[in-house]
Amino acid sequence: MRGLLKIAPIIISATLLLCAAEVRTPLRPMYTADIAITSDGSLLLANKGTSEVTLLDKEGKRLHSWSIDEPPTGVVVVEGKAYVTSSYDRGHLTCIDLGDNSIKYSTQTGMGACAPTVSTDQSKIYVLNRYKGTVSEVDAATGAVQREVKVLREPCDAALSPDGRYLYVNNYLPAQRADVDYVAADVSIIGCGTFEKIKDVKLSNGSNALRGITISPDGKYVFVSHNLGRFQVPTSQLQQGWMNTNAVSVIDTSTQTLIGSMSIDEPDRGAGGIWDIACDGEYLVVSQSGTHEVSIINYKPMIEKLLAYPDREKMDYDLYFMRGIRQRLPIAGNGPRNMELKDGVLYLPTYFSDTLNVVNLADSKVSAIAYNPDRVESAADKGERAFNDAVLCFQNWQSCNGCHPGDGRTDGMNWDLMNDGIGNPKNCKSMLFSFETPKNMISGIRDHAGIAVRAGYKFIQFCDVEESVAQNVDEYIKSLKPLPSPYLVDGELSEKAVQGRKVYEKYGCAECHSGPYYTDMKMHRIGEDVEFDAGWDTPTLREVWRTAPYLFDGRAATMEEVFTIHKHGIEGKISRKDAEALAEYVNSL
Repeated sequence: MRGLLKIAPIIISATLLLCAAEVRTPLRPMYTADIAITSDGSLLLANKGTSEVTLLDKEGKRLHSWSIDEPPTGVVVVEGKAYVTSSYDRGHLTCIDLGDNSIKYSTQTGMGACAPTVSTDQSKIYVLNRYKGTVSEVDAATGAVQREVKVLREPCDAALSPDGRYLYVNNYLPAQRADVDYVAADVSIIGCGTFEKIKDVKLSNGSNALRGITISPDGKYVFVSHNLGRFQVPTSQLQQGWMNTNAVSVIDTSTQTLIGSMSIDEPDRGAGGIWDIACDGEYLVVSQSGTHEVSIINYKPMIEKLLAYPDREKMDYDLYFMRGIRQRLPIAGNGPRNMELKDGVLYLPTYFSDTLNVVNLADSKVSAIAYNPDRVESAADKGERAFNDAVLCFQNWQSCNGCHPGDGRTDGMNWDLMNDGIGNPKNCKSMLFSFETPKNMISGIRDHAGIAVRAGYKFIQFCDVEESVAQNVDEYIKSLKPLPSPYLVDGELSEKAVQGRKVYEKYGCAECHSGPYYTDMKMHRIGEDVEFDAGWDTPTLREVWRTAPYLFDGRAATMEEVFTIHKHGIEGKISRKDAEALAEYVNSL
């Protein structure tokens, strides 16, 4: 067994922030979403901001780039070919021949295509269609989609067992109602032979924003990096991980059950913005996007401590778990997200600074290359960076992203905010169109979104930020655009949704949900348990397909339940057929 890692100051090599000065690089931020390594050690970057895939040599010099019709979301390399996922309203898998730099094919798989994963025999590529809620099996040679399987909600990353039998898939958010004691996202397990889902493994209570997933080289354990929301308590403080913590959950592959969740935080300092995860049998490495660090964990002592833990159901509350077996290593740049680990070396680009970090895990030496040194940020770009920066937060526990992951949307949970009393949790809202549709909060307690932004820093992150930072965050939120609904057919309403529009008109839904944002921006007393005399603020229905669960406390898991069980805005009976059509229409907005 290796000795325990000692916490030591890192050494930044002399190559820190080397720039290939002779290469003209884009001025726009590249927003690198993923990275892969070729057989000769070159690096492929999937750049969301510039909708291109870039090939860099080991020194960071740009060798080639390919424009992609949709923003790239993931990349993997095998046998001299790069397989790139990209998505806006359709989702594609594109095959690039790295020998002659040609594009061999581009296949539509489904909206939200991401996380390309290669089968053990390299004949298939598994693609996660995040907003379609499915996983596609694609023939690597031809690009033909062979099979597809439904999972739970927003599949966003996957890991394949070493024997190729099982694909473990992260579902980004909980797929359930929120007004219950246990709310958590699941890992779906797909049998690759039958290509059917065989099980959903629910993680520890409060698990959401499941991001990274990896499997140990011996195939015994699956590791998942994710946020852990303590939604059971009021948002009255941050100390000791009171509101949000950051965890790695472990699944035993022999039983396909959850062993428990290990906290990556420390008692007086969080690891806000936990993101990707990698394992080579000697180290487990976790990127911390909000604190601009990586955690390098000694693998064998971690497993021994995990298996010997006396009460694993309470393990995720242990902020001392990583003591003595983990090194927190600062890296250059801002926002480390997806990474690649090969031969004891970690390759880690930063999302908000276009900086490539190369970390030797054996001695913790870091070299860094600015591969887009002339990048220029707009106010909205700066705001997005601040929105995701946990360094601004008291003790680094969280950022705005902690409760509004997925580009300022929702975490699917209820929170008891202090701005409207205590003991009355409300479902987390998306921030889309929050400036365009005042008032804010379901209670309408904030007159406009600018007040909410500043109050969020003061009363949720317990910090004071400069007004320029808050103004930039305002601009970021204003810049948010809705994604086209996956319920649309070639950009148009389906036949079922057309019928649903008639039902919408029949029941007078437009009396409250009208105009371009499908809200009259007024308060109404409607539904059960109306807490305030003025009622509830009418939310926008734009992109509502993405914001489940529904109603003020998330009691409706699906839009169909809004109408069939809770009869929201409906007097008398509604047929199952009409309810389903109405839900189809609303989910298409």
